[in-house]
Amino acid sequence: MLEGLQKSLGGRATVYVAAICLIILGLEGWREWTSRSAVLGHSEEDIAGLAHAVHQHAEDTFEMASAAATAVARGLDRQHRTPELLTRTAELMRSSVSASSRVVALYLFDRDGNWLASSEGLPLSAEAGKQLVQVFGERRSYAPALGEPVRLGAGSGPVIPVARGIVGALGTFDGLVVAAVEPRELAGFYARFELGPRDYIALATASGVLLAHSAGGAGPPQPGDPFVLGTLPPDPGTSVLRSPVDQVERIIAQSTASRFPVVAEVARSMQDLLAPWLQDAMQRLAVTALLVGVLAVVGLRLADQIWRRHRSEAVLARKESEFRLLAESAIDLVERFDADGRRLYCSPAIEWMTGHKPEEVIGKIAFDIVVPEDRHVVDAAARRLRSGLTDAETITYRVRHKDGRELWFETALRMAADSTPERPGVVGVTRDVTERKLLEIRLADMARVDGLTGLANRRAFDEALQREVARACRTRRPLALLMIDADRFKRFNDDYGHLAGDACLKAMTAVLARHGRRPSDLAARYGGEELVLLLPETDLTAARQVGNEICRDVQALGIAHARNLPWGCATVSVGVAELMLDATAPHGGTSLIAAADLALYDAKAQGRNQCVAVSRTEPTSRLAG
Repeated sequence: MLEGLQKSLGGRATVYVAAICLIILGLEGWREWTSRSAVLGHSEEDIAGLAHAVHQHAEDTFEMASAAATAVARGLDRQHRTPELLTRTAELMRSSVSASSRVVALYLFDRDGNWLASSEGLPLSAEAGKQLVQVFGERRSYAPALGEPVRLGAGSGPVIPVARGIVGALGTFDGLVVAAVEPRELAGFYARFELGPRDYIALATASGVLLAHSAGGAGPPQPGDPFVLGTLPPDPGTSVLRSPVDQVERIIAQSTASRFPVVAEVARSMQDLLAPWLQDAMQRLAVTALLVGVLAVVGLRLADQIWRRHRSEAVLARKESEFRLLAESAIDLVERFDADGRRLYCSPAIEWMTGHKPEEVIGKIAFDIVVPEDRHVVDAAARRLRSGLTDAETITYRVRHKDGRELWFETALRMAADSTPERPGVVGVTRDVTERKLLEIRLADMARVDGLTGLANRRAFDEALQREVARACRTRRPLALLMIDADRFKRFNDDYGHLAGDACLKAMTAVLARHGRRPSDLAARYGGEELVLLLPETDLTAARQVGNEICRDVQALGIAHARNLPWGCATVSVGVAELMLDATAPHGGTSLIAAADLALYDAKAQGRNQCVAVSRTEPTSRLAG
């Protein structure tokens, strides 16, 4: 019996020792794994920081090149090129290159890609300039832009062009100033960092064309290159990838510049980064005596964490109880959403605001009741919050009540105080602003409508004219304007009274509205008894036909006007003009009104009750309809 007891105790002791050894080994393994993760974490931070430094250096370099090209281009904008101007430009180019440590040359090309001047004073082939002008000229923008590596000379290496377009005297593209940056200058900066034989730094365009790398060279990645440009997800941070070329597992970080579309990529070998940690880990595993101390420290730390967690949960429960009490007593709707926009909580105010009970909407997408036309406003605010661009948003949108009514809501969104990257949360406070919004809309409509005729007023007409002139200039489509004036209207008011005059004007307005049937047409009261009809996509011939029909339809109303001889009834005179799509187009709104007014004057002078149109090709002539 005693022997059996001893065996039992020995077995238990063996089990206990084995258990303790396993626990120690398990804890040590966990600690070493944590240490490895920390090494990788610091390495990832360093690599991400280096990627940021590389893209910042590239952005600074391209900014210098952009500034140099812009300084030269501004001296040529809207200027007539003379030999003296080109000589001064070449001198400015040479001084700019001398003052910059990163720009190796400046070149000037005309609109056809022909070489005009450079900081080196050496002419280039037409092919080099045409290639650049073709690429940068198609962008129709005069802002500095970055191009892909190009060879500007037969014996020269590739350079990275930063170009700025030149504005001609007529506001058109008139040439290109190119600042050249050598990839070797960027590679020289990369050489300052300590890199292993399997590490690299690379800079490329957003489309994946290589600009520079630590081994030198530029252009599309070649077979055998380990670069993974364009294969990483767009989210910031680092990734671990194994190259299919050399089978090396690397930590890779990419950083995107904000000013120029370039991507900096830094890659470090995982094996090289972990080599020091692996050596230390093997030594630590040999010192088993320290593992007991590690076990004690870990135990105390776990106990402390458990105590802190229980205390935090108690505090959180108390605060949540207080929050619910406040939310359920508030008039405004208080809600909480998860990262996908699903309601986690909503106060009872939701029932009287939307007709839905809280239990009906918990767990559902919060903005399903938003009208489709306003959904993009809500989605955009949610994206800005999720991406971290802002921590608070206030949006106004329409929702559909359960009974079908359309209401206006205003919601203030803010990231929850306990939100984490792993569990993001959003808190929203919503109020019903329907009455305020409807009042704003009604006031805005009243400010754009003429009180007597119900047509658009002068303010609305001026806005529409400016908008349609810009569109006509952009699309090169016709735009016509009819100016209508009641004949001898002052005599009509004198004979029949102002109330009858108002009624007559309303009747003419109805005729005008019938002829402006398209959604883009605009009939408006210009002032007094003058009316206007704006007809987009209408040439002079069609507009004159409309004017003649208006004259006939108004006369057909048969409104008595004894002193409007020889007709004895109310009539109108119409002046028609078409927008001239030429160099005066930027001021076309004013000139179009002036031309239509002059045509109206001619219609009056030629006997009234007729339509006179201004010829589009001969502004001084008149065409009577």
